[in-house]
Amino acid sequence: MTPRSPGQLPATAALFVLALAARLAFGLLVRIPPAWDGVLYERGALGLARGLGYSCFLFGPSADPTVPTAFYPVGYPAFLGALYRLFGVSPLTIVVSGALLGAITVALSHRLALRCGPALAAHGAALLFALAPGPVVFSVTPMSETLWGALLTATALVLARASSPPRVPSLLAAGALLAAAVYVRPQALVLVSLLPALLPGTLPQRLRRAALVTATVAALVAPWTARNCLALDGCAIVSTNGGSNLAIGAVPRATGMYLTLTRADGCGGVVGERARERCWQRVAAQSVRRDPWRWVRLAWPKLYFTYANETFPADYLREAAPHLIDARLNARLRDWMTWTWWPLWVFALLGALPLPFRRPLAPAGRLSLATVAATTATHLVVFGGDRYHLPLVGFMVALSAAAFRGLTRGDRRADRTAE
Repeated sequence: MTPRSPGQLPATAALFVLALAARLAFGLLVRIPPAWDGVLYERGALGLARGLGYSCFLFGPSADPTVPTAFYPVGYPAFLGALYRLFGVSPLTIVVSGALLGAITVALSHRLALRCGPALAAHGAALLFALAPGPVVFSVTPMSETLWGALLTATALVLARASSPPRVPSLLAAGALLAAAVYVRPQALVLVSLLPALLPGTLPQRLRRAALVTATVAALVAPWTARNCLALDGCAIVSTNGGSNLAIGAVPRATGMYLTLTRADGCGGVVGERARERCWQRVAAQSVRRDPWRWVRLAWPKLYFTYANETFPADYLREAAPHLIDARLNARLRDWMTWTWWPLWVFALLGALPLPFRRPLAPAGRLSLATVAATTATHLVVFGGDRYHLPLVGFMVALSAAAFRGLTRGDRRADRTAE
């Protein structure tokens, strides 16, 4: 059994410093302007910092800043907007906050990995995470993946560290972290009851833990849901883009990855965010009913686009700074990022496999595997893209360490002691 208190704090600190230095160096030297969704997130943060609320200001100067919105999840714009209020509106705020979040996630993943496998494997996997070019580049952009990954990894570590049976403060802390994760990406809702139910204990104990965490998340998310009910044309738990995400993965011209929906796809002229979301939900359901096997077959490209490559950070660079990144350099960066991603992905798969010659996953490993599996399932329903595996790299680190569980002398000795 992996020790409850794995030690290795100097190694964790060194990995944090290394990850932070790499991210700060890149962010300060290159200074990537916002691109794609990052433009909207940054504008939403600016509107919140200026006291405009979460309004249609985020869609551009021509939009009415007095009209409230909930199309994009509010979590990351609120986080960045709070930093803008505290430290001023500056690209430096994005770089430093993203670098810190990325480095914190590396440190958290190292602590999680130490509970899954031998220390040397945890060191190696976390070192790759600290220096891999994809996470380094993406962490200093105004995109929500870095914050979401930090919150999910922190949740798993809090639950993995909880005493057996877990105490109420640990469960409340996990609930607060999951509530923040829901604000950043509502798909975290699938983890709210699942993760605490995976901790060791009897079925009634697991159900009570899940109920406590779920109640905590519900209480913390309820104020925003009430705001949406009052401010929009209908109630939405966090955001109103769920319907369009479903349609992107289901309409007849769906490819398994992102595409821009048009009026021809079925919801032209619909007014109101909730009305449009309901319309896109109907379009998605009708598309699946019309040809269910085509929708099932799209699961493979969705999975492929999410995990087979790591190209989005390079494409983001190309989009944001075309004067710095030409087509040839972009292609090289895409290849480089993908090749550094593959070792973690392959070892994580090995760590997840229930091979007969090694012991089952530790609680930290089960939490990591469940987070990856549940998040993957949501993208099989909507659409894929390699940016969506970036929040899961910390769990890949933990599962990569788990691939070596029971293979070292010290690990085998710990197993015999625990038996």
